[in-house]
Amino acid sequence: MLQAAIWDFDGTLYDTYAGIMQALLQLADEYQLKVDRQDLYRLIKEDSVKTAIQNFGQTLAIAPEKLSKRYHEIEFATQRDPQPYAGALATCQAIIDQGGQNFLMTHRDRGSERFLAAGGFLPLFTECVTSEQHFKRKPDPEAINYLVKQHQLDPATTVMIGDRPLDVVAGQNAGVKGCFFDVDQFHSAPTADIIIDQLPEIVPYFQARN
Repeated sequence: MLQAAIWDFDGTLYDTYAGIMQALLQLADEYQLKVDRQDLYRLIKEDSVKTAIQNFGQTLAIAPEKLSKRYHEIEFATQRDPQPYAGALATCQAIIDQGGQNFLMTHRDRGSERFLAAGGFLPLFTECVTSEQHFKRKPDPEAINYLVKQHQLDPATTVMIGDRPLDVVAGQNAGVKGCFFDVDQFHSAPTADIIIDQLPEIVPYFQARN
């Protein structure tokens, strides 16, 4: 039986990819770089936005840091009202009702907490780890290791839940279980301990087995 859920934010609790894609496409357009929308989406879902920006930089011979700065400016302006995935709030509440805990581990800044607060999620979370704490990026397990140690979590009953392979790998690198939210049916994390298509499917893992 699981007792602690460590959630990714983008693409897991909240569907922020419309804003992310809009920002990346606008960035590409500003530099007159032609990109295939479907290929770009698959890249950021199976790898990361960081990799996409690095690829842009390589093609354009521009420092990725410069492109990343502009991307974040655009994304901040466009990401105004993202919505949670179906069943996300009820799933977090169900975990609490079973005596479990919810944690957040995201590469986004504390804006993620504002979105959680607006959706009624924040009281259901014990702690939120964001980019402002400067932990190493997933799949490095540093942030998850911090949560496990700080809150004395049992790795055997802790799960990292995310929509990308690197979320799963980060969890497994920390010795906790990795749950892949396969919302796009990309089937890109076959080594995940748990695979779900909808968030409520994780709830039974937090329920006592008779």
